Amino acid sequence: MSKRTYHEMDLDPFQEEALDAIDAGKSVIVAAPTGTGKTLVADYLIEKAMKDHLRVIYTAPIKALSNQKFRDFKKQFGEDAVGIMTGDVVLNPTAPLLIMTTEVFRNQVITEDPNLEFVSHIVFDEIHWLNDEERGTVWEESIILAPPKMKILGLSATIANARHLVDWIESIRHEEVALIEEHNRVVPLEYYYYTKDTGLVDYDQLWRYYRRKLKDRINDDNPFGPTTHLDLIRTIQRNHLPALFFVFSRKQCALKAMELANIANYLRPHERKVVEEKFIHIFGQEIDWSSSTRQLRRLCSKGIAFHHAGLLPSQKVVVEELFLERLIKVLYCTETFSVGINYPVKAVCFDSLNKYDGRNFRPLANHEFFQMSGRAGRRGLDEKGFSFAIVDLAYMEKSPPPKFQLNRLEPLTSQFRLTYNTVLNLTATLTQAQIEIYFQKSFSAYSYRLSSERLHSELAQIQQKLEETQHLCDEVGSFTCPIKHHPKRKELERLKKAYHSLGPRKQSRVYGREMARKIRAWEKLLSQTPKSCDFQRQENCHVQSKSYLKLKLQQQELQNAVAALPEEHAFLQEFEYKKNHLRQLGYLRGDELLPRGTCASRIYVQELLVTELIYSDVFQQLDDDQLNALISSIDFEARKNDMFHRTTVFDSTPVKEIVEYIQSICGQDSVRYDPRVAGITHAWSQGSTFVEVQALCNLDEGDIISVFRRTIDLMRQMREAVSDSALRNRLKACMDKLDRDEAAIMEL
Repeated sequence: MSKRTYHEMDLDPFQEEALDAIDAGKSVIVAAPTGTGKTLVADYLIEKAMKDHLRVIYTAPIKALSNQKFRDFKKQFGEDAVGIMTGDVVLNPTAPLLIMTTEVFRNQVITEDPNLEFVSHIVFDEIHWLNDEERGTVWEESIILAPPKMKILGLSATIANARHLVDWIESIRHEEVALIEEHNRVVPLEYYYYTKDTGLVDYDQLWRYYRRKLKDRINDDNPFGPTTHLDLIRTIQRNHLPALFFVFSRKQCALKAMELANIANYLRPHERKVVEEKFIHIFGQEIDWSSSTRQLRRLCSKGIAFHHAGLLPSQKVVVEELFLERLIKVLYCTETFSVGINYPVKAVCFDSLNKYDGRNFRPLANHEFFQMSGRAGRRGLDEKGFSFAIVDLAYMEKSPPPKFQLNRLEPLTSQFRLTYNTVLNLTATLTQAQIEIYFQKSFSAYSYRLSSERLHSELAQIQQKLEETQHLCDEVGSFTCPIKHHPKRKELERLKKAYHSLGPRKQSRVYGREMARKIRAWEKLLSQTPKSCDFQRQENCHVQSKSYLKLKLQQQELQNAVAALPEEHAFLQEFEYKKNHLRQLGYLRGDELLPRGTCASRIYVQELLVTELIYSDVFQQLDDDQLNALISSIDFEARKNDMFHRTTVFDSTPVKEIVEYIQSICGQDSVRYDPRVAGITHAWSQGSTFVEVQALCNLDEGDIISVFRRTIDLMRQMREAVSDSALRNRLKACMDKLDRDEAAIMEL
């Protein structure tokens, strides 16, 4: 049998299997390590659908990936065949191939958008984002509500419980879903830990060195010197570039790139010239460049760069294009660079194996480490890929480095959250019986049923085993059992003797007081007279008590696990709870959507606050620049250490009264509002330059642009939600004031 090819490329077995399943008209989930060629499956599906004049939607978790796929598909299929919808960008929305963020697709399916009528396939790139704490609900709702006739193609990195995910999708869609799993990489990966003292070592070698060093040290001073990113780069630069260097801090990304640029230059003169030309092509003449662009050019001209969400969109583009052209040899980046975007390297480096998750520092999870490491190893170029992690030996005991294991990946779990927008849309489109079925279809409910069945089955088995050991009495394992009581009593007598031998002076010291505390505790435990048992019975209990107590412990653990299961109908209860809130707010009368409810059902960000503002007289009291400032304050989440110049651009009192009103009914977490950001939006709306706006805060340039783009996106939702033509026209004028210069969308 001849091997199947695609565009003259020999296919791997898992790719053949996936293409065969697509040809058979099945929905497909492909789970394979990063860099193994999953995107080829999507390319084949899209090409096949377009030949058959069918429409396809391609969703991605982040806008950067959506933008990259839009550029790639335009080259492949032509500009007229491809459109994009990412909230702040809408281009060619009726195209046969439409790229969008998963949020946009979710909004379409929950409102039963008629434009979905002729879509044959939905591609969920990075479907494992269903596990994301903040945004996982979007994937879950999208899968539940996707029309039955629309086939699904899900692409994912390796998933620990892929079968569980597929079984859930089959159960709610009532169709066969092909699971295609690949566990082997085409380019194998090797993993190393690194310190300046040890060089590149594996996990066991690292610990052996550490323990030997501790044993051999002469004094109590710290025997371990610091290791920096420069030490690692010096070690690997001859044989392991290009490299991605993951740093979990934007500021440190830039600082480390500058530190390396002070001692290294990886480009030849003709390559530096290409870099210069690229910057001029994207940014124009140097006299117009910002200081950050000049700094980035200095780094890139040495083959070094950094990449994070705080960069301007144009700066991200220049870094990404130079990286693809292999003119960036070392790229310091945050973890967002590991999501989907196809930028393979020879090596991946980690500055730390701990990350800040918004609340505290925690070790990287297995799936996070392997997702990022998976960028290493270029197919057709490298025999191996390499992952290098810097370790601080001074903290080995206090915070030991994780030992990452591919066979111990964390399973996907449901992150389902119920929003007021979802409540309104479900109420508007489904009957009560259908709503109950909807919640039963959630991944959370499916996982609950499986867990409950498994736990109760295991409990029944344990109970049966315990009943088979009826000849053991109830005191087994307690201090009223002579088997446990008498040895403990002897130990107590020895402890008392040792305590009395200390003398009054030593008894008053810390260890003496601790001994006295222990004696009192043990005397309390042994206060009851032990049960009287004959020797034969004690012997029998002694032989069997160990296995009996082990069963009792297992029983208790299973009972605790059952008790910890969420309430089976928790989502339905929360649904009714939120409906009551909406009735109090005047969004619902019974199950009928009132005008406020209809408006909020079309708003996907802070829907309650936005709707209350629309129905208040607040907007009439503000000019257009103040209105822009207010809207930007609704959808802003400050990062730690964000600072703004204090300025009052509008009276916040009526807005705060609305916030307090909503919170009094729906709770403190129901509204997000931060007027500190209003000053920069107001200045931009009034026509200030980007440099002048930067002087008003310490936000990264890309974050400032994000504030403006998110404000434009929210006002676009508001325009679609209201029928008042005067307000619609005003919102359009407000959007135009923000959508300019650096904040305007680049040509995609």
